[in-house]
Amino acid sequence: MANNDQKQQIDDNVQEAEIVNVEAKQQSANRWLWLAIVLLLIISALSIGWLYWQLQQNQQLQQQQITVLSTDNETLADALQQSQNQLGNAEQKQQQIAEQLSELVAREKLSSADIKRTWALQEIDYLLNIANQRALLAHDIAGARQALEMADEQLEALSDYRLHPLRALIAEDMMALDALADLDIAGMALQLQVAAKRINQLRVAKGPEVTADTTSEAAAPVNEASWQQAVNDVWQQIRSLVVIRHDQSGESAVLVPEQRYFLYQNLRLQLESARLALLNADASSYKHSLQTAVSWLERYFAGDERDAMLNTLNALQQQQIEIAIPDISASLNWLKEYQR
Repeated sequence: MANNDQKQQIDDNVQEAEIVNVEAKQQSANRWLWLAIVLLLIISALSIGWLYWQLQQNQQLQQQQITVLSTDNETLADALQQSQNQLGNAEQKQQQIAEQLSELVAREKLSSADIKRTWALQEIDYLLNIANQRALLAHDIAGARQALEMADEQLEALSDYRLHPLRALIAEDMMALDALADLDIAGMALQLQVAAKRINQLRVAKGPEVTADTTSEAAAPVNEASWQQAVNDVWQQIRSLVVIRHDQSGESAVLVPEQRYFLYQNLRLQLESARLALLNADASSYKHSLQTAVSWLERYFAGDERDAMLNTLNALQQQQIEIAIPDISASLNWLKEYQR
């Protein structure tokens, strides 16, 4: 009987030791679970913070480029304003000549042919000034040629053999303009402006699923399966919020749905940079901005709207905007010498 009691006591001690061992393992597993959750949350916060900083840096860089191009555009605008002031002075001078002609008619009774010729020469001078301004400052080849054609028509109507050298110079200027490619700068700038307005209609492509290399391990005990599954669930939820891609180009390659605005804004800045570079005839910046916009469209967007915008930008990339504007001032200089 004493032996039975002793054996029963030993069994009870063994069971109590096993229970204590199981409880210790469960407590250890719970500690590892909470530690894993905290680490994953810290990694998630750091990833999102890095994403926000990188997008902000990229946007600041693009804004600096826009500022430089805007400064160049303001310089061009000042030059255009000066040319407009000169044209205004020419119009004022023409008005003064008209008044002088009126006085001459009143005093000397000029013939209608003399009056017509004087007026025609003033109009020709005005048109030649317009042609030079459109070609050199606005890069408007079509507008410059049209002004030259109108001046030539005025000369033809005069039928004055003394002005034949002037007609020959105008013909040479028109041939020089005809040798240039027919480039519609205003139309191209309008296409870029329309594309920038339609950016918000683009559909962002779903980020690629991130896969992690796993290694096979021995089967875990039954009492550890629950906390390992919990860790895996937390990791899957965090991975669905943050998608990290590594791009050798060095550009921003991190995208989360909540920060879609930054992606749209950066693409809009690229199109605006291309438009300003186009107006300034800066071929290098124009090509770079368009290529960056095309790359982002292909990488981050999808859908018919994206495809239509890609077609537009690819067509604009094929245009050669860096052209050498010829000097068409010979006819204007000849006329000024003739009128002295």
